[in-house]
Amino acid sequence: MGSLIAKCHVKDFKLNPADPDGGGDFVNIRDGSVRWPVVRAALDRVGYNGWYTIEGGDLSLEEHSRRLDLILAGGVSP
Repeated sequence: MGSLIAKCHVKDFKLNPADPDGGGDFVNIRDGSVRWPVVRAALDRVGYNGWYTIEGGDLSLEEHSRRLDLILAGGVSP
């Protein structure tokens, strides 16, 4: 499906380990359970180099940008 990806919407979800149905809450990017290095590697494998749009969150524009830059760089440290 790699060549069919037109735009990547970036959001994060914090799983609740006590919920057997996989419940949880949407959170700011890099505060949740998404394994960003794995996501980045998958996008790299298919050659995606398009747009990224952050969905949700209550951070400043600067902090959203900083966190997205870390995701795009493939880093895991805050």
